[in-house]
Amino acid sequence: MKQYFWLVTAIVLVLSAAAGYGIAIYFFRPIKQMVDTMDAIEEDTLSETRIKISKSKDEFTDLSVHINGLLDKMALYVTQQKQFVEDVSHELRTPTAIVEGHLKLLNRWGKEDPQILDESLAASLTEIQRMKTLVQEMLDLSRAEQVEIHYKNEVTPIRNVVLHTFHNFKMLYPDFVFNLDDDLNREIYVNIYRNHFEQILVILMDNAVKYSTDRHEIHLSISESMSYVQIAIQDFGEGMSQEDQQKIFSRFYRVDKARSRNKGGNGLGLSIAKELLEGYKGDITVESVLGHGSVFRIQLPILKNYVPDEEL
Repeated sequence: MKQYFWLVTAIVLVLSAAAGYGIAIYFFRPIKQMVDTMDAIEEDTLSETRIKISKSKDEFTDLSVHINGLLDKMALYVTQQKQFVEDVSHELRTPTAIVEGHLKLLNRWGKEDPQILDESLAASLTEIQRMKTLVQEMLDLSRAEQVEIHYKNEVTPIRNVVLHTFHNFKMLYPDFVFNLDDDLNREIYVNIYRNHFEQILVILMDNAVKYSTDRHEIHLSISESMSYVQIAIQDFGEGMSQEDQQKIFSRFYRVDKARSRNKGGNGLGLSIAKELLEGYKGDITVESVLGHGSVFRIQLPILKNYVPDEEL
């Protein structure tokens, strides 16, 4: 009987140990996966390794989903930083080479030749200004990629800003005819930082002016459709081919590089506008006919039940 008791006890202990080991393996497997994933990320910051999500709905599953989300965001920011450095390095190469060339020219012959001195100084100053503009635009683009983090609670009266920008451009370019088609009978509020919305409008209006040809006329319209506010900016200038329309929102893309460079463009304005709009759940499209002009359309979701503080 005693032997039987010890045998049963031994069997129970073995089974308990086996069950305990199995339970431990079951519960520690997700933790092991998390550790392995972190090790892979530590070795390669851009690694696409992620924690495998189990079908069971428990705390480990929720934690794994959140960690994967954080890893995706981290990978995105690292990629953006890398792209930022590569883009700046590439675009600064040309103006830096031009300034260096003029300084070498001055060093050889320009000190005694007033004409060479004046031309080289003017060209160098132009390129330095271009570099300053480029760096500022790159910073704007970098910030545009993070609007969801820093500006998610900002609200802007859209009609007010459109009218403000419209009147500013009428004053700045008196030789242009600016037409406004305002279909709104009330103010509309949108989740966007006011400075960002102004920046988008200025980019589009400035391009419309720059790429106008003989017909100095710009049309601006604002309307409401379903849950969105829609704004269109039309010029009657150079226009674009279908190929250019597909690439126009890419970083540093210029329809005509020589012509754009002469007009002070770095090919970043429309990229900034697109990044900003997408950060606020908006959209931008273009319709264009070569030699007849372009229409840029933007839309942003309306805050339906928003009441400004002064009306409370």
